[in-house]
Amino acid sequence: MKSKRRFWLAVALILVALLCCRFINQHVYIEGRPSPKDDTSGSFRVALSLSPFSLPQFEKGYSFKVGDKTASTPEQLQEIYRELGSTEMYVRIATKRHVTEEDITDGEPDSNANVHTLDQGLELCRIAAALDIPINPEIMCAYTYMDMEKQQAPRFDEYPEIFALQNGKDWSELTLDEICTVLEAYGEFVGEAILGTGCTVNDWNLGNEANFGFAGISLGLKTAVNPKLETVPGFMKYLLPSLAPGWLERNVWKYDASAYAAVRHGILRAYDKLGIDASEVRFSTHIATVVSTPACAARFFKCLKKNGYAMDVAGISYYPSAPGTYKNKELLLKKTVRAIRRKCGLPVFIAEFSYPSGEMEGPFAGWNMKAGEYELNQQGQADIYADVISWGKQHGLAGIRYWAPDFEGWYAMSMFEFADRTGTAKIILENHPEIVLSK
Repeated sequence: MKSKRRFWLAVALILVALLCCRFINQHVYIEGRPSPKDDTSGSFRVALSLSPFSLPQFEKGYSFKVGDKTASTPEQLQEIYRELGSTEMYVRIATKRHVTEEDITDGEPDSNANVHTLDQGLELCRIAAALDIPINPEIMCAYTYMDMEKQQAPRFDEYPEIFALQNGKDWSELTLDEICTVLEAYGEFVGEAILGTGCTVNDWNLGNEANFGFAGISLGLKTAVNPKLETVPGFMKYLLPSLAPGWLERNVWKYDASAYAAVRHGILRAYDKLGIDASEVRFSTHIATVVSTPACAARFFKCLKKNGYAMDVAGISYYPSAPGTYKNKELLLKKTVRAIRRKCGLPVFIAEFSYPSGEMEGPFAGWNMKAGEYELNQQGQADIYADVISWGKQHGLAGIRYWAPDFEGWYAMSMFEFADRTGTAKIILENHPEIVLSK
């Protein structure tokens, strides 16, 4: 009896210890004194940019008002962004090359079918070149879209010379070496196409919220690289980062690192081919924090570096009002940045950030969690953005991109209030110069 009691007492103590550890992990953060080496105030990137949805909106007759200025063209809006403190533009590019008549992919409705095509991406690059502002391309290596929820392989049937490298095989049948051969050729092609517009690229991001895969080597997709990935159920995305990040490292990330490296090599070949200096060019990828933990995030970037992807910046998505692993999103951000800085030695860039100024609707109706003291109104939206920037400049944050500031379909997250295809700037945009200069 005594031995049984001891056993159950030991089990109870272990459970209490685990719960205490979880509580401390999610609620305790001791911030040390900022180090001069973490001060990024002099080089902080403010990626306030035309969104991937801007061009289709302007084609439909949208206009945007900021103060006494009105933008009726993409160029005018980006120029206003620059006057408000923007340091760069952004473009997301899928492997789908041309716009098609319908928003359908494989017989199913696809809201991203005609948003991130190469043709549309190159148009944004030409705008960046005309305005003489750097642009940050995100090369997804997915047919129309990918993120933490949606995994998609690339397709190259619109690129005959690249497609021929598959030797008649479906993407899912290719070995890792065969995938890398194709991706390197694609990297060179897309790099040359982008740089050929005359734009300046200082930073390349590969993949989008790539926690669970890149270039078709992903959870839930059929791939000869690791056949077991196809049968992983979707709900595991919410368990593996906390319970088994080592499994992701062994079965996904180490393979993805080779794919990233191949695209990077191809892009650098484009620089050589065009005679453009690439010595200061930086590469990154980015992950979603809502399905991660700080330790898992650091492990992800460390694994990619260890297995051949020479990264210069670690990117994250940070949505404080979205449901996720951590209830306290401010704590999640600070711990994640610190973990990546300490364990990987990389600066951290917030590749996606937004906060609602009211109630979110549609597919994002669940993204209405109030973050700390920040109300879901225009002032709260502006305040949290300002505070993230101010904290980040002292703690190794390389910059921030406010996601889709001009997209009406982003609901309360947008930086504009919309009525009759006219966007009127909210407080966050009217006060943007003061916000980005905050220290």
